[in-house]
Amino acid sequence: MAGNLKGQGGIKGLLLQHGEKAAIALVGFIALWLIYKTTTLPRLEEKFKAAKLHSEITETSSAVQNAQWPEPGSEQASEVRPFTPITEKADISVNPAAYKVSDTALNPRVVAPTILRTDPTLLNATDVRATGGSGLFAFVDEAIRKAREQKLALEEQERQKKEADRAAKDAKAGAEGGPGAAGRRKTGPEGSSNEPYDPAHPKRRRLEGMTRALGVPLQGGERIEAAYWACVVAKVPIREQLKLYQDAFEKAKGGFDPARDFPQYKGYFVQRAEVIPDKELEWKAVPVYDGQHTSVVSDTPLNRVAMGGAVMEKLLANAAKFWAGMSPDVIDPRFSDYILTFPLPPLVGRDWGPEADHPDIPLLANTPPLEQELPPEAIPAGGTEKPAGADNAFGSANPNGATSGPPIGGRPGGFAMGPGFGRGSMLGGPPVGGRSGPGMPPGGGEGRSYAAAGPGAGNGRSSLPKGVDNLLFRFFDFTVEPGKKYKYRVKLVLSDANYNATDNTVAPAVLDRHRQESQAARTKNPTGIRPDIRMVENWSDPSPTVGIPLSGGVKLVDVKVPSADKVNDEPSANLLVNSFDVDATDKNNAIQAANKKDFRRGGVANMTEKADYLVDGGLAIDTDDNFKFVTGMTLVDIDGGKKLANSQTSPGRVLMMGPAGELYVHNELDDKPAVDYHKAIFEEHRSPDGGPEGPGGRGSNRGRPSGRR
Repeated sequence: MAGNLKGQGGIKGLLLQHGEKAAIALVGFIALWLIYKTTTLPRLEEKFKAAKLHSEITETSSAVQNAQWPEPGSEQASEVRPFTPITEKADISVNPAAYKVSDTALNPRVVAPTILRTDPTLLNATDVRATGGSGLFAFVDEAIRKAREQKLALEEQERQKKEADRAAKDAKAGAEGGPGAAGRRKTGPEGSSNEPYDPAHPKRRRLEGMTRALGVPLQGGERIEAAYWACVVAKVPIREQLKLYQDAFEKAKGGFDPARDFPQYKGYFVQRAEVIPDKELEWKAVPVYDGQHTSVVSDTPLNRVAMGGAVMEKLLANAAKFWAGMSPDVIDPRFSDYILTFPLPPLVGRDWGPEADHPDIPLLANTPPLEQELPPEAIPAGGTEKPAGADNAFGSANPNGATSGPPIGGRPGGFAMGPGFGRGSMLGGPPVGGRSGPGMPPGGGEGRSYAAAGPGAGNGRSSLPKGVDNLLFRFFDFTVEPGKKYKYRVKLVLSDANYNATDNTVAPAVLDRHRQESQAARTKNPTGIRPDIRMVENWSDPSPTVGIPLSGGVKLVDVKVPSADKVNDEPSANLLVNSFDVDATDKNNAIQAANKKDFRRGGVANMTEKADYLVDGGLAIDTDDNFKFVTGMTLVDIDGGKKLANSQTSPGRVLMMGPAGELYVHNELDDKPAVDYHKAIFEEHRSPDGGPEGPGGRGSNRGRPSGRR
């Protein structure tokens, strides 16, 4: 490399003089290393060479083509029938024996025989429950009514006589112009007097502004009786039962006809067992009564073992004759059945609530609109009519297997007395009863009218509204005793869907059952006809234990937490204690009293206190200075009532134990409607000294409750 390198020494000078040579030497070394590495590449093994691979491919292909299954001599060879080609025959003539016509028929049967009608499985009531209750029932009594009318007539004559004597005295004093004449003039509106509301009951005061009192309306002259009962409820799986009917009949002879093959309930049995410690349950039939205590005492039941169409007719006849009215039902009539749903007795002083319904069946106020479901397409079938007179203990049967009921309200099979019965509104408001709905015609007026219920066995139900999967089973046992505990079980009875079917359409098992039933009927009566019913084989599961309360109960008003300033202070609960009795001076007057009182744990809601109660069908308030509240309810525990933000407190709840040892939980929010009703009726109409307030105050129309619960 030419250049002037003078003065360049050290490493820098060395690199300038020999750097190019070093780079050429490095490149040459790398080239030699690459040439060397090319001579040391790995060699392909013998088994991967093309000739070897071609040989293996040929051998594999040959093995696949010549393979056999199973291999001769293997275990599977004796179990597999190998394919064998059919040897060709020279003779192709047809064997006439294979096509010989039967000697008995020219057209032999080539279609399988039609399925015969069998007995569908019957479903029993499920989730049986019971609720104990006590209260007052009102019954029509002609003797009491006539005595009351005579008493009122005498009182009216006495009042008119006093008015005439007073008027004559005032006229004489005015004519003479003597002193005090002006002072003896009438006060108040023309024609009124300063006499008490009821001279026979000085403590009574008129209650204005009420549209109706709770419970069945009273018109005077009713016989009031104390009653104790157990309300037994359950679910009847009607839709699931209908599915079993469809599965049994759709492909059978005649097909499925909704007018004939829809499940129709003819009756039921109820058994009861008293729960006694260390003693086995002893099941006994529960008699059917109409709710009158007199009939229970005299032991005159409508039926001793079962409820059916004939018994329901007697029950409704007695209700129309003796009951002071039938309480409006708490459920939509489309969930009820003429036979299965026992009507609500004439309860006085309070309305029926959820205790008369099953928890899985919505109350009337909570029932969404139901759309009627179109019935399944009917498949016509020929069937014989049932012979005349084929009646049974469960009611007379009609051609479609339905149970006929009395024409209550102009409609056969209905049973629910609508809310239009009784006296009209006191102030020109809505009629007594206050609500209407399907099967409940609006209106009111004098007398006790009856409205039909929803479709039931008496109406030949052939379809179900959408949303109705279960019917309400409800039964009242009026023979219970307060303070005792019971369990209940149920067995349903349905119409025989194959009763009118001809013998050539039903299965042999059905024919055999019909023959046995006919023989049994002829054994009892030579002219007897077999019944048109089928019973569920087994009893339902027993209900939980239910206790029967004494003459009253409690509602929770609020809970008070312990005071921080007091040592060992305990919480307390303010309870609205309600109890009932019959007026000692007026035997046909019901007393439904309630009072508030604070209780601590262990307190028993039995007391003697001054109490106000409604009389004259809710027109007036009377007072009893020493009313005995007998409930037998014990306060076990208290919870809630703690302070929250904005001076609010958490809702309270209490655990109560009934006289039979059963436990109840009362929530403040659930009991609030009853507490508010009591406050609106009694507390808002009382002056500071405990008496009625004058005009313009809380005792006047202003601020009066509307009568709603």
